[in-house]
Amino acid sequence: MIDFHSHVLPGIDDGAVDCEMSIEMIKKSTEQGVNKIVFTPHCYPLSSRDIEKFIEKREKSLDDLKKKAEDKNIKLPEFAEGGEVHLSSDISKMRAVEKLCIANTKYMLLEMPSSPWNDSVIDSVYKLSLLGITPIIAHDERNLIQKEEIRNSLYNLDVLIQVNASSFGVPQLKKYIDSMFKQGMLHVIGSDMHNCDSRPTQMDKAKKYIVKRFGNECLDYLMNNARIILSGEEFSYGNLKSFKKKLLFSK
Repeated sequence: MIDFHSHVLPGIDDGAVDCEMSIEMIKKSTEQGVNKIVFTPHCYPLSSRDIEKFIEKREKSLDDLKKKAEDKNIKLPEFAEGGEVHLSSDISKMRAVEKLCIANTKYMLLEMPSSPWNDSVIDSVYKLSLLGITPIIAHDERNLIQKEEIRNSLYNLDVLIQVNASSFGVPQLKKYIDSMFKQGMLHVIGSDMHNCDSRPTQMDKAKKYIVKRFGNECLDYLMNNARIILSGEEFSYGNLKSFKKKLLFSK
């Protein structure tokens, strides 16, 4: 499996506090069948300089992790670098904003504001697409607090949707997840893991739920979407698939 959203890198945000914790998180993740992790530490850009500082800090954190793994004779899984980029303003105006995309592709994991959205918020997302960037909306299930009309305005843009592994099986989110799969609007999943205790990986939970409720084809579809994105290929909206819950799920 590919974990598309994680806070594994040490000492860079509210995720892993040190390399020891990072390695333990990776161990737990691989035990659950994850063979590739996208490192997406929080990024709060208010200027182009903030982007440069974030990238410098991310590279330092990754170097520390590699060195610790080498010292312990631990082989790290495949990984890709990116960021969970907070949309606090019109970041499209910032120089080198494209450097915040994942693995030198045109895809950016975007964290939407928790405050009420207005037209300018949607416009800021749209302006990223004008730069050739495809926003991937992080943990979209958290955006259900926003008005449905303005959420639909976001969905009508060329965006992709990521949902957290921990959200699968949560009773109050079943209707949302069923609807998103049915409409072909759920594209990738990620653990959003921050530690091994209060916010662990739970990718195995998501896998079991998806396979049981929607079938193996659905899980394969999500993983293939992740591979397409990480390869930098063009994501074809014409190839989107919809999935309905299996009739015998309740049994």
